[in-house]
Amino acid sequence: MSDLTHHEERMRLRLQLAQHKEYLDVNDVVILTGFSRSTIFRRVSQGKLKPFQSVPNGKLLFSSQSIKDFIEGGAR
Repeated sequence: MSDLTHHEERMRLRLQLAQHKEYLDVNDVVILTGFSRSTIFRRVSQGKLKPFQSVPNGKLLFSSQSIKDFIEGGAR
């Protein structure tokens, strides 16, 4: 299997997993929205995306429903 095919398969599997999780981390949100990590963090600081859990200097978690709503609302 070529490197590109292997990478595509890993991304496909991660997307499937992200679609079925109750809570999503930043990497899951990047995959589902197509935005970069910096854009996700910028949307959080702007108040356009609200994490379910936010620990100072820690991991951000988002409810899958809030990300679906964000995407359906014309994520910008």
